[in-house]
Amino acid sequence: MKKIIGKPSDTNKKLISLIERINFNNFYLKNKKDFRDQILNEIDSKDHILDIGKAMRERHKKIICKNLQTLDVNDYGDYPDIICDICSDISDLENKYDKIICIAILEHVYDPFKAVSNLRKMLRNGGRIYGMVPYLYHYHAPQDLKFQDYFRFSKDALAYLFKDFSEVELYPIRGRISSSFHMMFAGRWKNYMEKTNINILLDKLSSNEKNLKQCSGFNFILKK
Repeated sequence: MKKIIGKPSDTNKKLISLIERINFNNFYLKNKKDFRDQILNEIDSKDHILDIGKAMRERHKKIICKNLQTLDVNDYGDYPDIICDICSDISDLENKYDKIICIAILEHVYDPFKAVSNLRKMLRNGGRIYGMVPYLYHYHAPQDLKFQDYFRFSKDALAYLFKDFSEVELYPIRGRISSSFHMMFAGRWKNYMEKTNINILLDKLSSNEKNLKQCSGFNFILKK
């Protein structure tokens, strides 16, 4: 006689429902657009913004709001405004921001579940998080290990990681073909193939469903 511990079938149904509620959008697979430009377009001049890491620094001059703060775990002199481990106590930052930018950060934290929970606490009601995480992507911690490279995230993992947000949008980065080539020839691929749109043509050879499952990573938008 089989022994059933707990209610695994009920748990699986809940996990499936988390995946099914995600809004998948392959816009960036078909268009040569930069997700960071979308972030700029959605920022209001009255917003309080927190930018974590360095991925948006070169675009700070284009951000029209005056209430922009930067955060990093390391001190780089003139940057950041706030030095903080987002996996630890962030009580001083709770309910403070309308929008948080978190590009290429969650793979580098040792506890992404705690980090995402803290980011949600930092948001005001109705606030949004704009971010990016890798999936089929190479190891990219610096040689001095000033920050580390811990995790990769499938769409199923993100569905669970972001379960407490009211809305979740995922935008796959590269399709399965260009993701494979990018893993093997990262520098040359990005400098030539992606500038000439060859990657978009290659990815059109595979279906949307396969592109969503096999990609370099995901841009995401979360709403509290």
